[in-house]
Amino acid sequence: MSSILELASQLRAKNVAELSQTLENSLGHGHGCDDYFDLSRVLLSRRELEPKIRALPASELEALRNEKTTAHLRSQNLATKTALPEAASLGRELEIAKYKPANRHGSYLTAYESLICITELLFACERHWLDVIRAGIRSQDAKEIALKLKIAPKDVQRIFQLALEAGLIGQNESRWVATTLGMEWLELERSQAWLMLAKSCWDLPALKVHEGPLTEQISTAYPLANLATIKLLEYGADLGLTDFDNALYPLTLGTVEKAAKDIAKNLPAIQDKLLVQADLSIVSPGPISTSLHRKLDTFADSEDLGLASRFRISGLSISHAMETGMSIAEITEVLLKSGSKGLPQPVEYVLQQTGDRFGQLRVLSRKEGTIVEATDTILLTQISNEHSLRGLMLQPIANGQLGSKLGVDLVYFNLRDAGYPAVMFDDRGNVQSPRVPVSATPEIPREDEIASRVASLISGEKNQMGGDDVMRQLLFAQKNKIMVQISVEMQDGDAKQFTLSVLGVAAGRLRGKDQLKDAERTLPISRIQSVLLV
Repeated sequence: MSSILELASQLRAKNVAELSQTLENSLGHGHGCDDYFDLSRVLLSRRELEPKIRALPASELEALRNEKTTAHLRSQNLATKTALPEAASLGRELEIAKYKPANRHGSYLTAYESLICITELLFACERHWLDVIRAGIRSQDAKEIALKLKIAPKDVQRIFQLALEAGLIGQNESRWVATTLGMEWLELERSQAWLMLAKSCWDLPALKVHEGPLTEQISTAYPLANLATIKLLEYGADLGLTDFDNALYPLTLGTVEKAAKDIAKNLPAIQDKLLVQADLSIVSPGPISTSLHRKLDTFADSEDLGLASRFRISGLSISHAMETGMSIAEITEVLLKSGSKGLPQPVEYVLQQTGDRFGQLRVLSRKEGTIVEATDTILLTQISNEHSLRGLMLQPIANGQLGSKLGVDLVYFNLRDAGYPAVMFDDRGNVQSPRVPVSATPEIPREDEIASRVASLISGEKNQMGGDDVMRQLLFAQKNKIMVQISVEMQDGDAKQFTLSVLGVAAGRLRGKDQLKDAERTLPISRIQSVLLV
């Protein structure tokens, strides 16, 4: 109890900026803490102490273990006039976290390959229905992209996670889509594109890095560091910063901006030249710029990617470009500007044919489901008999129309994957682009929420939690197996405190194990006034 009092007194002495920083650095961001004592209890929990202790430099860790105080320990709320006993004891108790270094090759070339891979992933999100699964994308989707890049599917999955870290890809219902930030990323020059990726995982603790074993350098400077949580160790090889656990030259430059300049200077030189061939293939004999790669991916399917690349145009790929707003004239201009003196006759033919037939197979959204519409009844009969489309349960509903109870996106992408140039239209008859950009959702609370909690702590006002706050805290505690201290309004109107481990939340009731009585309790959630994670 003395530690709680001492820490509460120290927290009370902090100014607004320092208190805001304390809440931002806290795992729970001070949620559910009505006063400095509540906040002190949270900060003294092992869940809060362990990551802070593991992040201590060697000299600070030694001071903590010897129960001394330093300015840094006080700023981390690990000490007051002396080191807090709970923190000092845990500092002596913690062991070095197990970690197996990533055994992956990294170089300037792998940085280039990662840029190409993420470009392909962003366009795959646009052209295909990529299911949201825990691993990232389905193994078959990863294999298809891996074949183009000549890398392993597991590498594609890891680079997909890097794109998630950077906020370039997000979830829209049960499908992965490119975020608005992802679409902006495609417009960046290579140095800026690399910089955005690197910033999302540039999380090494403060130290002077030298070329050589990186984990050894970190462990020497930070003995208890949990290396498994350092993102740069996971993605460093993909960004050309590490090679088989060895720090490479760009990482020794100290800042991500300096590293970006060095990486950009050593990426393969751009050669924006294209050879358009009569078999509908487009060959680039050398590396191409991000802007040209984006244009090609809009109207052509990539087949082979690397220092030299090969794309192929088809009716489907051209139709996709037109759906996103690109015209046949613009496609022709891109091909002619990039080195072709003239287009082969088969290429001109497929461009003209696709332009003439664009929109003949329409996909419409209705309240009762989706309508597939075409004037060509033979085409509709072929679609209804297509074995790969049986899951859509398409049935004739009118002359020139098939109906499905499934959503418009699912029907559209299945038709496209089966080789049919379907086009989505809205209620007004306008073409609906398959691009569904979403904003990356921040994981940290907004500044005004932090400011509100700081103001509440300073003023000493106790704000009663709303129903949504209570439910969110209980579900979070259940998922992460964290005990909670709850205040419940009893039938006589008095509030009673319980410390429980959450066993279940359902039907408006909380089921938990009372740690004091060692017995199960079932309490109505509507009577819970506050929840504190402990």
